Amino acid sequence: MSTEQIYELFLQSAGICTDTRAELSNSIFFALKGDQFDGNSFVEDALKLGCRLAITDRKELKDRPGVIFVPSPLLLLQKLARYHRERVNPRLVAITGSNGKTTTKELMAAVLSRKYRVASTRGNLNNHIGVPLTLLSMKDEEVAVVEMGANHAGEIAELAAIALPEAGVITNVGKAHLEGFGSLQGVLDAKGELYDFLAAHEGKALVDGSDGLLLQKALDSGTNTLVIGPGGDLPVDAELIGQSPCLEVKLTLGEEVHLLNTGLVGSYNLQNMVLAAGVGLYFGVPSGEIASALATYRPLNQRSQLLEGNRNRVVLDSYNANPSSMREAIGSLLTYASSPTMLVLGDMAELGDASLKEHKELVEWIGSLEVDRVLLAGPNFYQVCEPSSSTSVFRERKELEQYLAKDPPEGYLVLVKGSRVMELEKLAPLLND
Repeated sequence: MSTEQIYELFLQSAGICTDTRAELSNSIFFALKGDQFDGNSFVEDALKLGCRLAITDRKELKDRPGVIFVPSPLLLLQKLARYHRERVNPRLVAITGSNGKTTTKELMAAVLSRKYRVASTRGNLNNHIGVPLTLLSMKDEEVAVVEMGANHAGEIAELAAIALPEAGVITNVGKAHLEGFGSLQGVLDAKGELYDFLAAHEGKALVDGSDGLLLQKALDSGTNTLVIGPGGDLPVDAELIGQSPCLEVKLTLGEEVHLLNTGLVGSYNLQNMVLAAGVGLYFGVPSGEIASALATYRPLNQRSQLLEGNRNRVVLDSYNANPSSMREAIGSLLTYASSPTMLVLGDMAELGDASLKEHKELVEWIGSLEVDRVLLAGPNFYQVCEPSSSTSVFRERKELEQYLAKDPPEGYLVLVKGSRVMELEKLAPLLND
């Protein structure tokens, strides 16, 4: 059966599913494989639970009613996504980067929705499976904002070839996924694959003019580069005028000046705002609407999310972490802290051979700061950090959970940050009740 024929079946269905725990009625189930699962094991369950069709590469299932056999369900999913993207045909901007890409994506979607019908990546569906699912969820949107993540070379190029962006944004380059990239240069080259795609397809790179590394990378790629920043092609400037802890910002868009009281915590979010505003200008969103969208956005996704509790104020930033984002978040917290500070940190994942070194350097750096209390969890921190009167170290999150339950802290401004695998958001109720 051809991609076109399966696409017609897709249009008659309720959508695509890859997980039998989701709503399956009249959907098409793709039996995908991962490190910890094989979707082929759930084909029978999917059909019993109401799926219209199941796509599998297991030959012994091909004669089962409702089953379509293909050599690669993943490859078909990606082909189907590109086919659908070309037919809906929204203007599409792609975003990648080491830090801040999900928050920037959310800000961009908020800004663009002031003028257009907008589709955007749900949550963190930004990989070789998530990007196709994002594209296949589109209906009749005019603009799409698609986040692209990567942990190895070549991945951004593959995702761009599926999503076909007309414009692209790289937030920054830092020490993330070193296990797959090997070095900071490897990260830069991998993220720069977005610029390479845009150069080959007459797209535009929208670049923060204050980031000399990315600006040079864009220019070297030969892509049409539009600079975001004061005096740039997309004239944006953001000046921090206060933190309480949410940012108070003077936003300049061309000749217009707007004073914003935002719902964002952390001075590093200034750059995210600048990029979102620049994208808004590129798409012709009125300046007043850009400012209003940025002022009213509230994070709800464990990314610099402020939780006001009876005992503590908690900045929940537990969705992910790497050495660069850890330093940014901690440094920002200390600039606006007016009460005792506490760091609740979990291991940083996917750092490869550099893992212990990066954890040790972070611990040493924290030791040079004026922090009242530090709680660390995870096997890497456990190996490199010696406990002290102000620092406690736990082999795993559950041990820290038990510690907090027995001795709940009070009166602190708390930063909770670690990689996704640590699931530090489970500590929030113990800190915030």
